[in-house]
Amino acid sequence: MLLISAIAMVGVCPFAHAQSREAQIIERTVAAYGGEHLLALPGISVSETWYHYSQWLSGHALQGPMVTYLSELQNDYRIDFVAQRKVFKQANSRRVGSHGSDAPEVIHRLFAGNKGASIDHALQRFQPSSRITFDNTTLGYEAMLDTLIVRKLAQLKQPSQWLDTAYIAGVPHDVIAVPLDGNSQARYTLYLNQNNGLLSRMMTEQQGKKRFYDFMAHRTSGAIRWASQVLVSTADGPQYHSKARTVSVAKPVDTSFQIPAAYSRAPAVTPFDISELTVRELASGVYFVGQDWGYSLFVDVGDYLISAGTWQMNEQAGAGTGSWAKALARLRHSTSLSKPVKYHIVTHHHTDHLRGLRDTLAENTTLLVHPADKNAVAEALGPHVRIETIPASYTLAGGKIRLLDVPNSHAAHNLVVYLSEPQILLTEDMFGSSFEQALHSPARWPDLDTYYRLDALVGRLNEQGIKVAQYVSSHHGKVLTQADIERAMAIPRTERPVLLQRLFEGK
Repeated sequence: MLLISAIAMVGVCPFAHAQSREAQIIERTVAAYGGEHLLALPGISVSETWYHYSQWLSGHALQGPMVTYLSELQNDYRIDFVAQRKVFKQANSRRVGSHGSDAPEVIHRLFAGNKGASIDHALQRFQPSSRITFDNTTLGYEAMLDTLIVRKLAQLKQPSQWLDTAYIAGVPHDVIAVPLDGNSQARYTLYLNQNNGLLSRMMTEQQGKKRFYDFMAHRTSGAIRWASQVLVSTADGPQYHSKARTVSVAKPVDTSFQIPAAYSRAPAVTPFDISELTVRELASGVYFVGQDWGYSLFVDVGDYLISAGTWQMNEQAGAGTGSWAKALARLRHSTSLSKPVKYHIVTHHHTDHLRGLRDTLAENTTLLVHPADKNAVAEALGPHVRIETIPASYTLAGGKIRLLDVPNSHAAHNLVVYLSEPQILLTEDMFGSSFEQALHSPARWPDLDTYYRLDALVGRLNEQGIKVAQYVSSHHGKVLTQADIERAMAIPRTERPVLLQRLFEGK
């Protein structure tokens, strides 16, 4: 009996203490990144510069609808693991793309004392934010630092699963699946170097889309390892590529988590409600119709209607379901207007404003297009759409409607639509607001040079002696007044060196 018990103990004990293959692999990697030094890390500070590649709308019709944009991102983020504090700073400068200003887009997010805040360095003010948490402060840029991935990995030995062996630069790597963020909709696959334990690659997959993070040129700071070069890509090509990175290992100083003393609290803002498809009569026979990011202007000129402005996110919508078709249907239902839409004014060549215009076929509508944009419009919409080119300065309905070209970097030819009697101007993409009362900061939304476009628009209106009472946009439900525009023009256009100094002050 004693012999049987002894045999049983010999048989059980080794298995009770044995580690799984996954646990052994993870322990090797944690050790390679600093072991206990990594796990007991009080804090970390990261300064890095990235190139960001994206496909976006071209500034000139001859280029086609989409081109590659290149932005340079300067990041500085700091994490205090002991006090659960984070700060994230970013200056986004466009190097290649459609832009007219070198002023960067600036982001400064802070989480300290269990509270979040967003800091605006253009207007020198801050706004408390319940949407900023310890987990999301850095907007996902932590996922590009292998050190922090491995720090999480140390707690995930049991749920991890070894999948295969793969070779990167001729070196064997263990391929393991790891539930890094607890999101059941996302999959994380890590490639861990069998020779030195370093993380060489991470693959994420969500909704069928894969992204690859390649970590290279590892260095050491305070016994902690980190990749000094990173490439983030998809099957379609590169998205981010590191230009420079430094990492320091220590608890960040308290001043990193403080709002600048001279900054005031921003007033609370109320978003303009764009959830419902609405019809607003701005003047007699002038209707502004739409919802979300798509609005159209319809003008009753007697025997027929003239329209301008439309927007559609993608090409999935079928015939009759684009924003213009929905707006026209709602207008007719609300007003009993059965008049045909004889003309639609195409303001510029961007595809988000051209999608859905095949719906004009059902109305036998003629599209009025700037000559430089004719081929782009024809290419996007097909041979059956009726297109008529017009001069850069053109009038309709006996001079009641005037078209004016406002060249700018966003679109080399951008027609704005002016209704002379009610003094209403459709600016399309030139300017707008998503708030009931407030205006967007010139360093944030929604493009790097929105206020540059506003300056170009106002300069052109002043040159022509045009007076405007109401400004409308295809992307905003809010109707702006001349007082709103004057308020926007009074906002200082903070120059690049000043913005960068304010953002990274005390770095």
